[in-house]
Amino acid sequence: MDTPITTIADFSSMLKRLRLERSLTQKRLGEKLGLSQKRISAIEAHPEQVSLDQILTVLMALGAKLHVRTLDAEGDAIADTGEASW
Repeated sequence: MDTPITTIADFSSMLKRLRLERSLTQKRLGEKLGLSQKRISAIEAHPEQVSLDQILTVLMALGAKLHVRTLDAEGDAIADTGEASW
């Protein structure tokens, strides 16, 4: 499922939703990643204070990927043709 994220609050909610959809407690997710429950709580509450590397690690543990979509001037997604243009 694609989840548009436009605010830190959106990202925070998405992290928690992904974890709950996988029936993981913060403690169990932390164990999978070698982190404490307190650290997982902090990541969910304030993802803006976490390195991109750690965010990507958490997303991988949750079976998710980060995608960046280019928008046109009107805010509509630009189709990805898979071809690079120079």
